[in-house]
Amino acid sequence: MEMHQVRYFLAVAELLNFTRAAERLHVAQPSLTRAIQKLEEELNGPLFRRERSNTHLTELGRMMLPHLQASLAAAEAAKQQAQSFHKREAGQLSVGACNTVSAELAAPLLAAVSRDMPGLEIRVEVASEGTVEERLTSGGIDVAVLAPVGELPERFDLHEMRDDPFVVAFSPGHRLARTDELSLEALDAEPLLVRASCGYEALLEGAMEARGLHRQERHRAEDGAWLMSLARAGLGVAIVPEPLAALHGLSFRRLTDLAFRHRTALATVAGRRHSPALAALVRHARATASAAAAPAG
Repeated sequence: MEMHQVRYFLAVAELLNFTRAAERLHVAQPSLTRAIQKLEEELNGPLFRRERSNTHLTELGRMMLPHLQASLAAAEAAKQQAQSFHKREAGQLSVGACNTVSAELAAPLLAAVSRDMPGLEIRVEVASEGTVEERLTSGGIDVAVLAPVGELPERFDLHEMRDDPFVVAFSPGHRLARTDELSLEALDAEPLLVRASCGYEALLEGAMEARGLHRQERHRAEDGAWLMSLARAGLGVAIVPEPLAALHGLSFRRLTDLAFRHRTALATVAGRRHSPALAALVRHARATASAAAAPAG
C-alpha cells in the first residue's frame, strides 16, 4: 500500500466522484482509477460501487475509511516532524554546561558561532558534570562544556577551549596585593572561598596538603559570580582561573608553583554527526585554542 493510493481513496470517498477527485488531486482520472483498483486488490475487495451517477462506499470501503484516514494523518505528522527536526538541527544549538564552568569562559565562543549563523537559537542547560555527560550521551544536548580534571570516557571527543593559570582573587587592599606573585605557602591558614562541586578544588587541596599547609575553607559557592562577589566583599580569597577574576574586576595574583592549570573543553559524542552549528562551535574552539598556544610575536 502506497500513500498516494490512500490519498486518492480518501479524495473519492469525500467527493464520491472520480472525475472531481482527479481534478482536485491534479492527476489524470485513469491514473486515479488504476491506483484505487490496485488498492482494492491489496485489500481483497471493492471499496466503491459505481452505479451511473451514484458512487458510494462499499461495506469494506466504510470499514477501511477511518483506518486509512489515520494512516494518512500519521504519515503527514511524521513528515512535518521530520521537517521540523531538520529545521531545528540547522537552526538550534543545545549546550549542556557543567555548573563549575563560568559562563564568561564559554560565552565568547557561542557569540562567535551566532555571528556566523544569524538566527541561530542557542539553548543552555546548566547541571552537574554527571548530569551533563548523561544528557550528552542520550542525545538530549548537542555538546557539553566541561572543566575536565582527568580523562573523559572514550565515547567522548574532547575539544580544548581554554587552558588558564590559577590566580588568587581578593578584595581591594588585601595584604596579598603587596607581592607580584604568590606561592601556595602564602595561603597557609588563609580563609578560602571554595567552588563547590569543582574537581579542581580536590587538586588544590592535595597540593596544599603535600606541602603541609593548613587549608582553611571558610565559605562555599557553586556559582562563579557568587564566589567573586564574596571575595570582593572581603569574606576570603578564592583560587580561580585568571579570566574569571579579571572579568569580575577583582584584584588577583598568579600562583607560580602549581603543576596544573584550569582546562575548559567542549565534549561531543564520538562518531555522532555534527550539525552545522556544532561544527562551527568546534571550529571556533580549535581556533581559539591554537591562538592561545601560539608563541607571542
